[in-house]
This record gives sequence, structure tokens and C-alpha cells, in this order.
Amino acid sequence: MLEKKSTSKKRVPVKKPAAKKSRAAGSRSAGKAPAKRKPAVKKVAVKKSRAAGSRPAGKVTVKEVEELEVDIHQPAAVPLMIYRRIAVTFIFVVAAALVAVLYLATVQAVIHVDSTETFLKAQFIANIYETPIQETDVRGVVRSGTLGRTQTFEPTWESTTDVVGFAMGTVTITNEMNFPQQLVATTRFLTPEGVLFRLEDGVTVPAGGSVDGIVRADQAGEVGDIAASSFSIPGLSSARQRLVYAQSAESFTGGVTTVAVVAQSELDTAAQSLQDELVMDAKNMLRAEVGEVLLGESFEVTVDEQVFSIEGGANASAFDVTMTVTVTAVYYDDETLEKIAVAKLYEGLGQGQMFLSVDTEQMTVAVEVYDIEEQEANVHVYLEAPAITSQTSDAMEVSRFVGMDEQEVRDLLVGEGVATDVYVEFFPFWVSSVPRLKDHIYIDIR
Repeated sequence: MLEKKSTSKKRVPVKKPAAKKSRAAGSRSAGKAPAKRKPAVKKVAVKKSRAAGSRPAGKVTVKEVEELEVDIHQPAAVPLMIYRRIAVTFIFVVAAALVAVLYLATVQAVIHVDSTETFLKAQFIANIYETPIQETDVRGVVRSGTLGRTQTFEPTWESTTDVVGFAMGTVTITNEMNFPQQLVATTRFLTPEGVLFRLEDGVTVPAGGSVDGIVRADQAGEVGDIAASSFSIPGLSSARQRLVYAQSAESFTGGVTTVAVVAQSELDTAAQSLQDELVMDAKNMLRAEVGEVLLGESFEVTVDEQVFSIEGGANASAFDVTMTVTVTAVYYDDETLEKIAVAKLYEGLGQGQMFLSVDTEQMTVAVEVYDIEEQEANVHVYLEAPAITSQTSDAMEVSRFVGMDEQEVRDLLVGEGVATDVYVEFFPFWVSSVPRLKDHIYIDIR
């Protein structure tokens, strides 16, 4: 009787080929109950290496086949729940790794710095020559011209005063008689209110006609400032007064007059206005002489004469100013001079500083000395520009800000005087401190 053995976990039925049973010595005799049948098993051919002298290839014994029987009723050794746990763990690890990678790839901090400004200045003397010799010389020419003029100005009436005088006006004298009436100078004319005037110049009034004459108040002051009125002539007889009389069509003025008081400051303002006009005219004439080749220009103005028709504090309705000026102009190569000025400005720029901009339009050039005959001059040049802290400054080293929050960064830079204000922009939104990855820290200087 063959002995059954299980060499694998799963039992697979193997159909056993029919074979003759050999009786062992002392076995049951014929006629007795047959032996219990063994379960069918599937034969599995197993390829074995054959040693020298072994049986031929392809021959498998029944014992070898039975040793390969597999029990199909044995339960699985690894439950499904374990596979699920392994899968969930794998997904969690992958997700955590992905989040870490995304965080490291996207986390950043942008530090916006409102830098303090320091104005750096460059001032020097530049040599202007018609034919430059050295690289620091600037090509240019010198021109000069003189202009004079007298101009009338009206007061501004910012200051006034009242002047008492004698009112005057024009009257029309009528003669209704058949013969002319002669009236001498100082003939009296009387209003119904009793205000007395006198004829300035003698006149002859024709018979049945009229003539105009100027009368003047006999008394100074506002009493003579009357409205249009009628006049009698007290020097004539009563009969003639009814036939010879006068009438005014307009008010009389001059009894009290408001006049302007011209202060010295007003005279000075008028003089400056005239000087500006003369200088502008002189510049235009000199520019026309030089042309548009040398665009840089600097002027020296000398007032040779200045005369006022009145003194400061006088009453006047108008006044005159007479002035003569001499304008000396230095015309130069502006591009060359600007390059020299900018170069000298950068010489004063310190380490860790930079210019926001250099506006050469703000450069000032003043004439120091000049020689018209030699066509040379020296000019004083002044240029300034605002400098701020640059990203190369030690104060802007990103490693200084690692791990700081916004307030700490602000306190550090403002306290050192390199910034007036600081704003930090973090990403993602939940980040509140500067990351430790230096290449994820950015400095924006404004």
C-alpha cells in the first residue's frame, strides 16, 4: 500500500493510472473486503536532473507523483484585508511624498523693501575750449551781447492813498440875448446848492448860441465833486442871469482822488520783468549766431544800467524803468559734459548701493570765468541723484531672513536704516515665515 504525502499547500486531485497491485507477503487473502480507495490525484510530471546511472528520462514513479499531490481544500495563507492595507499604505506614502515635493517646489517668500534714499552729489569745474585738448575737456564757444530799453509800467494798486484837490468839469454856457456875452477868466458859476466854481479861461458866448468852458471848484476837497447840475452867473445882472446861464452834462471830479502808492518792491518787480525780457531777447540773438550744433548753454548776466522815473513810495498812475544788460553765453557739447558728470557721480557710489535713476536734465552749469578772445571758459557743474540699497548689499543677504516672520524682517531692515518700510508676500497662503530654502527667497527693492 502506497503511502500518501502532501508536498504543497493546495491539494489537486490526480487521476492515478490503473496498475496491478502486488500482494505483499502476509496480505489479506482473496474473498475479503477490498482495501479503501485513495482519493484521485493528478499526476504532475516533474523534471528532475538525472545523475549518472539513473533511470531513463521521462520515467516517473507512482511514489514521486504522490509526493506532488496538493490539497485543494486548504485555505489561503494571505487574507485580502492585508492586500488592502498594503495598498492604502502605499497610496498614503505616495501622496505624502507628492505633497512634500509640491511644497518644496512652490514655497517662497518675496520681501518687498521700500529702501531709504541717499542723495549723492557730483560737483566739479569743467574746462570749455573751442578745440579740446584732453579727454576731460569739453568743446564749446563763448559769445556776449548788450541790450537796453525803457519800458512803462502801471502800478498794481496794492497800496493807495487819497489826494485832496480842486474838482473840475465842463459846462455849456448858453446866451439867449441878441448880442454876444463876453466872460473873463475866474468868472463865477454857482450851483443851486451854493457850490462855487470859477471859469478857467475867458470865453465869448455868441448871441442866441452856446459855448463850452472849463470851470474849477473855488474850494478844495470833496465839496467840488458834484453830479451834473445847472449854474447861474452871479457876476451878471439879475436880468442877464435869466438869459445867460450854464449846464453840465457829467459829474465833476478831482476834489478827492484815490491814487496808487508805488512801493520799492513794485519797482523791483518791474525791473526784474524788464531784465527777463532783455535777457531772453539777448539769448535768442546769441543762439541764432551760434546755431544748433552746441546744445548745452550757460549764461552770465550783468545789469549795466537801471533807472526809475519815480522813487519808491511815490504816488503815480504809471512809471518808467530804463535798463541796460550784458549777457555772456557759453555754449558747449552737452552730451560730453553729461557723461563726465555721470561718471563722477558713480565714483561716489558705495558698495551695496545703486541709483534709481540719474536725471541729467537736473544738472546745473554756471559760468565761473571766461575769455571771449581766447574762446574758453570754466563752468561749475552740479549733479545729484538718489541712491538706494542694492541686492548686493550685505543687508540684503537672504540667509539673514530665514525663519523670520514679516514683522521681524521689517524690524531688522528698518532698524538698520536701510528701509523705510517692508512688506513680505508668502506663498502658499498658510506660510507665515521665510522658508529655509535660500533660492526660494526673493528681494524686491523699490
